[in-house]
Formats: sequence, structure tokens, C-alpha cells
Amino acid sequence: MEIKYNKNANNPPLIEDLVNELLKDDFVHFKVLCANEVHHFNKEEETIIEFQQTYLKETRPNGDMLYIAYPDIFRVKLYRDMEQYLEDERRADAFNDDDDWTGNRIIF
Repeated sequence: MEIKYNKNANNPPLIEDLVNELLKDDFVHFKVLCANEVHHFNKEEETIIEFQQTYLKETRPNGDMLYIAYPDIFRVKLYRDMEQYLEDERRADAFNDDDDWTGNRIIF
């Protein structure tokens, strides 16, 4: 993963803190939580993460791009330990019962 950042940009405090932590280069994974979705970024992937003036841009080796506007981001979680990340994902998957999904969760 390559991090690109304009030091002169005036970014929101959450983004400034995230960039400062990422530049320390002691993380294995981070995720960005938006209103109804979670975006995962793994340090070992060959991606470019650019922090622009108003958005975060991820570019993958195949040319796919993801843009996330800063106002859409309400939480970021940075993992320095892959075991903790995997444990968190396991706990989150405990609530994910896609095998039994019927589309109707309210029963009267």
C-alpha cells in the first residue's frame, strides 16, 4: 500500500489523525465506516490511497477506483495486530446469518 498525502491540505481532524497514524507504517489493516457500509484496506495489498482535499481515493492495480467523501466517514479503525482484526471480523460475522436470510426480519 502506498499512501499519498498533501501536507498543506486542510483536512478534517479525523482524516489528519488517520494520515498521521498511517504514515507511522506500523499497521496491518484499517477500515473506514460510513453510514451504511464498511471499506477495508489491507497494508499488504498493492493499492494507492490518496488523501485529497475533500475525499479519500483508493486505486487498485487493475484500475478500479473507490472514492469516499470525507463527510461520509464517521469512524475509522486501525489495526496494528492481524489477530485482533481477525477476532473482530469473527465477532462481526457471528451476527451475519446470510445462510438463513429471508428478507423479512420482522415477524408479527
